[in-house]
Amino acid sequence: MGSEDMNITVNALLSNIEKTRLEMILLAHQFGYSNPHVVQCSQKLDLLLNDYSKKINMN
Repeated sequence: MGSEDMNITVNALLSNIEKTRLEMILLAHQFGYSNPHVVQCSQKLDLLLNDYSKKINMN
């Protein structure tokens, strides 16, 4: 994978992280932090952040 491809992948991942983070915040305000939908969204965010960390540390 070339450097440009990696940048596109990282940028898409960052965009998805931000979208998921905002979704989690909205859900938490609406339903509370312990709601299953909020917890599920938080877990998705954790996976995205772990993936981002792996991609960044590869360089």
